[in-house]
Amino acid sequence: LHLSVCVSAALVAMAAELVQDEGTLTRTAGDTVSFSCGGTDQCGSYVFWYQKTEIETFRLILYVYGSGCSTQKGYNHPQEKDFSAEKTQKGCELKIDQVKVDHSASYYCGFSTWTDTLSFFR
Repeated sequence: LHLSVCVSAALVAMAAELVQDEGTLTRTAGDTVSFSCGGTDQCGSYVFWYQKTEIETFRLILYVYGSGCSTQKGYNHPQEKDFSAEKTQKGCELKIDQVKVDHSASYYCGFSTWTDTLSFFR
């Protein structure tokens, strides 16, 4: 049993660039997977993580604030408990500890310095 997770690149206006690895990540059910979103000034910024499946539109999973990786959930995502944020050398990464087939989706990050002005591009 394998899981394919697609990650695409994202760019943000205002001359800032978000860096996501392009490609497909394949994991076996039960494995751990992490997604990075570099190029965001982690201090004083918000990084929003979205999931898009083939049959649903973009769904907000969580957002991360600042270099301490403070996480805010509560957006009624059905898999909310499966996701967390982890501080690494690359910054704050979205993490799934035990991958399930239901996690097969595309994951996108968005960036903002304020919670009410999100810049988000595919």
